[in-house]
Amino acid sequence: NLGAIMSLVGAQLAGLPTPFTAIQVLWINLIMDGPPAMALGVDPPANDTMDRKPRNPKATILSGRRLSVLIAYGAVMAAGTLGVLAWSKSNSSEEHALAMAFTPFALFQVFNVFNARVERSSVFHRETFSNGKLWLAVGGVVALQIAAVHFDPVQDIFGTADLALADWAVAIGVASSILWFDELRKLVVRRRAAASAPAA
Repeated sequence: NLGAIMSLVGAQLAGLPTPFTAIQVLWINLIMDGPPAMALGVDPPANDTMDRKPRNPKATILSGRRLSVLIAYGAVMAAGTLGVLAWSKSNSSEEHALAMAFTPFALFQVFNVFNARVERSSVFHRETFSNGKLWLAVGGVVALQIAAVHFDPVQDIFGTADLALADWAVAIGVASSILWFDELRKLVVRRRAAASAPAA
């Protein structure tokens, strides 16, 4: 939601067309976010769950640290979406540019679900594949996004236009930046924790 708000405000400030319609925002919130979020609800516990210290019962759910991470996520999504919108608008029609903006923003949600799955460790390990329902949900919403972009009867509803394979490559590359950003953040966190840990 922060990413959507930043994208909408940023587009106005930059003199770009509004990147999303109301139905596109609804699509992202209900379809692109919904099934993966429900699949996360049945995620098996991490192997190190019992090794962690108990959480303070007085701790808030949305701490300052978590809020700063969410703001950073939103900034990455907005920068990627507006960058694609501006680049595509200068090289093609506005209709095509808007479809290009909508697609990476929708795919940001797919990559970000893996960030939400593990708070500190990298997603590049065997546990990433332990939740088959999550992968089924991810595959399903990606298929639905492809249909929303390319299926003629709904193109007018969603305000989309056909994208070439090169366009999809750009959208996927930009959307994956949220994953690489968080991998770098978690690497820094792990190294700081290791540096501050008492010597054995």
